[in-house]
Amino acid sequence: MANTDAPNGFTPAYHLYGGTIRPQKLRIASGTSAAIFNGDVVNLSSGYVIQGTATGTPAGVFAGCFYTATDGTPTYSNFFPASTATLGSADVEAYVYTDPGIVYEAQFTAGTPAVSFIGAKYTITTTAGSTNNGRSKEGVTATTSSGIALLNRFVDSPSNSIGANARGYFSFPTSVFAV
Repeated sequence: MANTDAPNGFTPAYHLYGGTIRPQKLRIASGTSAAIFNGDVVNLSSGYVIQGTATGTPAGVFAGCFYTATDGTPTYSNFFPASTATLGSADVEAYVYTDPGIVYEAQFTAGTPAVSFIGAKYTITTTAGSTNNGRSKEGVTATTSSGIALLNRFVDSPSNSIGANARGYFSFPTSVFAV
């Protein structure tokens, strides 16, 4: 059966060392120009969370954010809307999975992965997410050049086969928080 082409970002699946999976609180600058969706890989710029790039060193995976809107309304969202200003230009609280031991489920969005792909790093796709549900549409390309997402193994499920649009378990061993 062919795999469904439906990338939805990076979803925490398990911890390599049995640790607890929970997001950490970081910051997004008020008015940041790029939207960040739940499941997007993020980078840091001057200590602030920004939308990740295909080959930049990841800080983690975005889980959601909290801010006070300019009208004083406290707002929790599973995505950060682009160019959102906050009351008094205060920083936005970003919740990010930063632990390098977390393994995420994600989909290959380009190329045809094979068993030989296990143990190599791949480039992420940085497609914009959905403003309807706040969910990422990022995935992984079958390109190892400057890759940042390490394929640990393929998802073992009757609805997933190794090939086009396969789902795999990925980690970020070169995270800014890796020791």
